[in-house]
Amino acid sequence: MDVVLLGIPIGIVMLYFGSEWLVKGAKSLALKLRIAPFVVGLTVVAFGSSAPEMVTSIVSSNNPSIILGNVIGSNIANIGIAIGLAALICPMVAKYDSMRIEITTMVVISFVMLLMMVIDGVTFVEGIVLFVILFSFIFMVYRMKKGDEEGQKSYVAELDEGEVRNKWNSYPVLIALIIIGLVLLYFGARFFIDGSVRLALMFDVSEFVIGLLVVALGTSLPEICICLVAAKRGENELAVSNIVGSNIFNICAVLGIGAMLTTIPYTDAVMYFHMPVMIFLSVLMFLMVKCKNMISRRSAMLLLGVYVAYVAVLFLVPSLSM
Repeated sequence: MDVVLLGIPIGIVMLYFGSEWLVKGAKSLALKLRIAPFVVGLTVVAFGSSAPEMVTSIVSSNNPSIILGNVIGSNIANIGIAIGLAALICPMVAKYDSMRIEITTMVVISFVMLLMMVIDGVTFVEGIVLFVILFSFIFMVYRMKKGDEEGQKSYVAELDEGEVRNKWNSYPVLIALIIIGLVLLYFGARFFIDGSVRLALMFDVSEFVIGLLVVALGTSLPEICICLVAAKRGENELAVSNIVGSNIFNICAVLGIGAMLTTIPYTDAVMYFHMPVMIFLSVLMFLMVKCKNMISRRSAMLLLGVYVAYVAVLFLVPSLSM
């Protein structure tokens, strides 16, 4: 076995714990500094759940196809696998009124990404535009929900203010957690990408496909785990809002960073197959939430079925892998 391939499992473990420790340290430090829990949930936790994708995007600047595959694959896996599996465990109540801004933005930004490809591709300028959209979205959510206690619940559900009083949560410990988390994220991404590129060479498949399947699933582990744990605990809206937020951050932050570092290449297959599947799943989830205020087990089976069919077509039609 090629030793470089060990970078894939090792990288996944490092990315997972790096993300966990970074978020734990950053959110506890923010709460300790008396920043409002809603603001911490809206920024620190939201960014933290997409930290593996963001760092992987930076590390993959020499392999831009992996960046695009990671974004599209993560968004597809987040809805098809994370939401699908979680809703199978427990049907998920998701009130449209409490998340209409976020879930509408997820759908709109998916179309914006496609439009960018149609017009000029995803270049440095588009990367800046995506970042502007992201911060505009954060500001809009903050303005609309800062006085709405019910609207803030999905953002503060992961925060434990009691942790701030823990004797182990001193400033040096929290800063150390953040630094260790960042180091693990960087080197985890390095090992993961090196192993993934090697895997692509061994099986003679494109780096885009490796990014779409292997890298996307690896970097989506935090979201998948959060969804499954939340579903098991009955915290349904937490799981849904986590995925919606993650998908927005993947396009605006992960693709945005990647585009500012290197020009993102794409093929006709991306525009006419992979992007439509991502948009279809986003719209499907939007309709489930808007029309039924929930994702039932039957809906979950549909989401999982779409993902399985997507992967099957990908392997049955080699031209779509280019």
